[in-house]
This record gives sequence, structure tokens and C-alpha cells, in this order.
Amino acid sequence: MKKWWVFWVFSVLIFIITYMNSFFITSKIAYASQSECKPMFIFTPQNVLYCSEIYPIDIFLISLKTKPLSYICLISGIYLIGFILYLLIRLIMKSRENRIKAR
Repeated sequence: MKKWWVFWVFSVLIFIITYMNSFFITSKIAYASQSECKPMFIFTPQNVLYCSEIYPIDIFLISLKTKPLSYICLISGIYLIGFILYLLIRLIMKSRENRIKAR
């Protein structure tokens, strides 16, 4: 089981590094000029006054389009959540087995 924890910690590091590179840096679009940022809007209305009013979903989609590293961030994030859910389900199943054996 220790090898899974090592892989999980490695995935956390990969997630943090790719998140910082992909989504945090992409959010700098808020400081761009309107002529640069408005063509990239997908869900944000075109009549916003400042690029800082961009919707978070647009930052996410622009990041996926411009930085392929963000796909690694998504995959490692899904793995992290899946691993935690796996551990919780396994803990619940073990708890049920112990209750059944105790009867």
C-alpha cells in the first residue's frame, strides 16, 4: 500500500506545479488590453468594461486551449480525487465487515 501513497504524493506535486503554470498564469489575462482579451471570451459577455471581469470558466477554457500542460493538471486532479474516494469507500467497506463479524 505504501507504493500507492508515494504515487499519490507525486501526483499532488505534479498537480500543484501544473496548476500554477496553467491556470494561475492564464488568469493574468485580466491585465491584458481589451483588444487582446475580448476575442478569447467564450461565456463572458463582449460588453464587459474590463478584462478582469472574465468568468472563471473562460479562464479555464482559455488555459486548456493555450497551455496543453493544463490537461496534465486535470488528469492528476481527477486521480487525486479518485484515490481519496477509493480510500473512503474501502474504509466504509472494512467498517461494515468488522460490524458484521462482531455480531
